[in-house]
Amino acid sequence: MNANKYTSQLPLVWYEMELSTPHRRKNIGNVNVSDYAVDVLNDSISKIDDSYSSLSADQITSCGRQLLSSQVFSAQLPASCILERFKTVGYLDRMVKDGDWDMEDLAAYKIEVLLDYVKLHEELIPHNTPMIGHLDDAILVEASWRTLREEIESYADYRRLRRLEASLQGKDLHEFRYNRQNWLESREAERALLKNQRERGLASFCSHVEVRLFHVH
Repeated sequence: MNANKYTSQLPLVWYEMELSTPHRRKNIGNVNVSDYAVDVLNDSISKIDDSYSSLSADQITSCGRQLLSSQVFSAQLPASCILERFKTVGYLDRMVKDGDWDMEDLAAYKIEVLLDYVKLHEELIPHNTPMIGHLDDAILVEASWRTLREEIESYADYRRLRRLEASLQGKDLHEFRYNRQNWLESREAERALLKNQRERGLASFCSHVEVRLFHVH
């Protein structure tokens, strides 16, 4: 997973000012956006990152209408900006189920809030709605990114170094036990190696010798 940046933006939401003229729009095509469902979404957003302002039904409706007006998406699939963020949901679910990855308590709580919303709440935008299905889930992922990015990037690097260490030890990845502390030590060993390469000017050092980053006993 590319844990650095999304390539597409969700339209409106927090990134544009609401129009000065008040609106009360609540329909996105055949979908009615209820105030209750918006409150549930805002509650989840607040639990994850309370620096975000509460969204209105009109803001979400505006976002959905912009996506529906686009001609570049398949009529049956969600917009690419939604699909891209929904992949993060799958990645977080995989992280939670990885018994060898010991998450930070606060990150674990926030991820639980996000996954519970995705799994238990379908009142705002039904998941099977063409082009805008999972829009509210994508909005929640967007709101979670700033506070969860470090944990996501750490897990991505953990998976990289776990594969490398398993390969160096000639062990099957699925049977290889490697935890967060192992990863931290491997990361420091890798940094020391790269520092040594820079200082010595030996850019091809790794290509001539087998380097064991960290041996798990």
